[in-house]
Amino acid sequence: MWNKDKSLLLSRIAVWIFILIAVFSVVAAPTLTKLFLDFSRAPMAGMTRQQTLLCFLSTEYLSLLPAGVLLWNLHRLLQRIGRGEVFVPANERALRRISWCCLVEAGICVVSCLYYLPFLLVSIAAGFMALIVRVIKNVFAEAIALKDENDFTI
Repeated sequence: MWNKDKSLLLSRIAVWIFILIAVFSVVAAPTLTKLFLDFSRAPMAGMTRQQTLLCFLSTEYLSLLPAGVLLWNLHRLLQRIGRGEVFVPANERALRRISWCCLVEAGICVVSCLYYLPFLLVSIAAGFMALIVRVIKNVFAEAIALKDENDFTI
């Protein structure tokens, strides 16, 4: 039967899978990008193949930094939740950092739209995720305040 412990375990496994994908991406980005450019024949007006490759690799490597910070914060958040530390200031800070990482990713993708328009969709999705996580962070902040007030009430 499905329960909260299994759900937490599944979330932690998913985070580690994405961490492994991110590490793999650091190593394989040049090869994967060349394959993508060969497959898609993405039109890059006025750019050589080398310039196009450099643009894509720049976006990929720039995106990996906030993605790594996001995944690490998500990992630590899930660890604390697993220990029963749910409404604590550290989780609020982690959610804040996660929302900022989503916003940074959205910014990177907006700039990348200058050479490849489909990045606009990724930018919108990342911006929307930043909004959702920010709302959850605000809920956590209110719950922490209520918990603190409750803890001091006799």
